[in-house]
Amino acid sequence: MNERVRKLREEALTTSVVGDPDSDRVWSEGAALMADEPDLVRDAKVFAYHCQHRPISIRGDELIVGARPGISYGDVAPEPVPCGRQGFDNAWHGMLAMAGNHTTVDYDSIMEGGLEGLIVRAEERKARLRPDEADLDEKQRFLDGLVIVAMGYADLCRRYGDLAGEMAAQAEGVQRKQELAEIAGHCRHTPMRPPRTFREACQCLWFCFLLVPDAPGRVDQYLHPFYTRDIESGAITLDDAKELFSCLWIKYFENPGANQPGGAIHHLTLGGVKADGSDASNEVTRICLEVTEQLRLQRPQVGLRWNRDTPEGLLQRAVRVLRVRCGSPDFSNDEQIVPALVRTGIALEDARDFSLSGCNEVIIAGKAQMGSVEGFVNMPLILRVVLGLEPELGQGADLARLTTFDLLWDACEAEMDHVAETAHQVSVDRDRNSAQHPDLICSLAVKDCIENIKGYTQGGARYNHCNWDVVGVANLADSLAAIRRVVFEEHACSLAELVEAMRSDWEGREPLRLRIANECPHFGNDDDEVDALAARVIEAFSDHLKRRTPYRGGEYIFGTLAGAENMHIEFGRITGATPDGRRGGEPLADSMGAAQGRDRRGVTALLNSVAKLPHRLLPTASTLNVRLAPQLLDAEEGVARIAALIRAHFLGGGQQMQLNLVDRQMLLDAQENPDQHAGLMVRVAGYSASFTSLWGDLQAEIISRTEHVA
Repeated sequence: MNERVRKLREEALTTSVVGDPDSDRVWSEGAALMADEPDLVRDAKVFAYHCQHRPISIRGDELIVGARPGISYGDVAPEPVPCGRQGFDNAWHGMLAMAGNHTTVDYDSIMEGGLEGLIVRAEERKARLRPDEADLDEKQRFLDGLVIVAMGYADLCRRYGDLAGEMAAQAEGVQRKQELAEIAGHCRHTPMRPPRTFREACQCLWFCFLLVPDAPGRVDQYLHPFYTRDIESGAITLDDAKELFSCLWIKYFENPGANQPGGAIHHLTLGGVKADGSDASNEVTRICLEVTEQLRLQRPQVGLRWNRDTPEGLLQRAVRVLRVRCGSPDFSNDEQIVPALVRTGIALEDARDFSLSGCNEVIIAGKAQMGSVEGFVNMPLILRVVLGLEPELGQGADLARLTTFDLLWDACEAEMDHVAETAHQVSVDRDRNSAQHPDLICSLAVKDCIENIKGYTQGGARYNHCNWDVVGVANLADSLAAIRRVVFEEHACSLAELVEAMRSDWEGREPLRLRIANECPHFGNDDDEVDALAARVIEAFSDHLKRRTPYRGGEYIFGTLAGAENMHIEFGRITGATPDGRRGGEPLADSMGAAQGRDRRGVTALLNSVAKLPHRLLPTASTLNVRLAPQLLDAEEGVARIAALIRAHFLGGGQQMQLNLVDRQMLLDAQENPDQHAGLMVRVAGYSASFTSLWGDLQAEIISRTEHVA
């Protein structure tokens, strides 16, 4: 890390997003000036006006320029990461909760053809409109709006070029004068036109991201051709490249402000496969991992895509980055995710080009409106409804008629269908409302919206799947296994007695609760009985969802993910006792792994259980949190062991893995002495955050997770 990078990093650690009154004023001015324009054209012209007039600045020593309005530098106190969404909009009495959306723009098209290429597409599509087409005026306004957005954004980037040129004329040092002159040339050329050099490509990539500041996509793939060409020609050195990557990483980090210490923000993807299925990792992949390790920042959240041809040395290099405890990288398995995507109708070549967004949402980069969690489903609550413990949600089944486990399962399936229909209706209502605003920016930057003359929110993208995530699968599987064991096999109590024990939150029934917790099978221990139940739950709910069609088209897909909203905590707070021995208010399982503390037979048993799940039905947004003893990374032998563990899990059928290398004492000490552990990063749900920034009950939940020794 050279002096420039060190200085920029230190400054970035003081950033916050405080708002910009001047920027807000420009929005208002634009809205007033364009008030009489038709809706789509008005929105586009207001955006362009803002691009042309909002305040901009370039900081000293920056090599990559451009920032969102309202970035402030100075000492700021980190804001606590909420443990769940306080007062969240529970769509249906805590059974469902809505989420947001993630978008990855079409980086490939802009890097290859610039914004001018997108403008040409829009103009050519407009030229092919027939005079007798339905909604002709609306289609023309849509395409005109896309051109206006593209031209306006190019104006903003050129303004940075002009500012850099002015600063170059006034700069005193020869080196900085030359740097600013080069920056001026970059910003005046790109992203309107495709980049020509590695330095220009880095600037172009940042401008692309800033247009829709969500997920950076497959950075090593976009930049590798420019890197190789400039290294071979001598235009840059390896140190130059590392410096530029460091500057880019710092820009990703500071975009939401350093006072946002956690959350599913700016998930960047490395490795994976090419369109032909061959391994895509390269020298840039390794440089990106090195920069991640050196900077020790929790953003960008870096994910490594693995396939069986991924070099073992690269996997071990990624594992070494875990030593600095920045929360990266996480690991995803192409050999499960790609076939699962293809199974949903995505072309093989497109599926191989997936990238990560948000916590771990899988998206087809630049071609899809599917990179989000539409919402979350509280799976253990389904069983509580069946057992008559949730009168707000229904009468429940007649317990006297549930005389066998099969009858109980049938009742659960009937309730799953009811929940799936409710989730479908919630999705349709939400997506119908969203479709009233086509989102011109995303429509410009996501493939097929131009050709379809349909907005990003209206089903214009190539792929439009709707993603629901299920929370607490392990709790539901454990609960079903407990009922089968203690009620229907051992007859230790009746179903009615078990329900009353839950109704009283196990008061007076502690021996029964402990028997269930300690003697019944639990998911995460390589127990075929309960593992099969977990798989059956996923298969059944997937089947019920897929009987419906989303508003935008495509199909319903889902994964198992607690999310940055920490829904395992939030759902847990409002969910009463469950038959697995869990008390009311306690967290649900934090990922597709075991419920906290219930995986007792070692990490291999945990991974075996997870590998048995039907990952073919989980093409997106699935996470597995694994907590390992940190001393495992003290020696190279430990690095090799953890890399082998990841590889074995993926070869055995696992889909995703993210590791916490912290021990219980370290976490307890951080609770007592937060000032001494400000940089301690942990994997929470699908994301990383500073442990000391988390709310108390979320800290306690992380401490309660099983610590494995590989």
